[in-house]
Amino acid sequence: MLDDAMTALAAEGSAAVVQAAGTEAWRDVRGPVARWFGRGDPAREQAELARLDRTDAHLKGVEGDLGRRLRGDERISWRTRFEIALDDLDDGVRRALGDGLRELVKELRSALAPGGSAVGQLTASGPGGQAVLGSVVNHGSPVNIGEMHGDLWLDRPSPPDPAEG
Repeated sequence: MLDDAMTALAAEGSAAVVQAAGTEAWRDVRGPVARWFGRGDPAREQAELARLDRTDAHLKGVEGDLGRRLRGDERISWRTRFEIALDDLDDGVRRALGDGLRELVKELRSALAPGGSAVGQLTASGPGGQAVLGSVVNHGSPVNIGEMHGDLWLDRPSPPDPAEG
């Protein structure tokens, strides 16, 4: 079973994959993700490229409620794929693969950030946890994540919201 840090890392990776799908950033994201999953096996890497391209095609041009639902489904699918890749490994291999995923997520953040600017991030692990790259908008009741899940660490600030400026 994965610890909270590895589960959160899997969620971050899946959020980055889904955020990039169907956008200009896709060409910068698909190769590094396929290499991470392939772990040096060219056949596995090609299979991952095919999976990634199916995700891209699935999400390209889909907007509104359907787009949100499909992106949510894909985020769950990719999170599960990242978790499975990290699970059932001995601790040393898992740590090394986790370090590689951490570096991959940093690389994906750079690819997704317009002009290299910072991308906001919220990660919550545990039941119903999600990772979000970009803006987080809550249309319901206020939620105190610190109360619900303990401390909250901010990696870097979110970019300014153009609608507020």
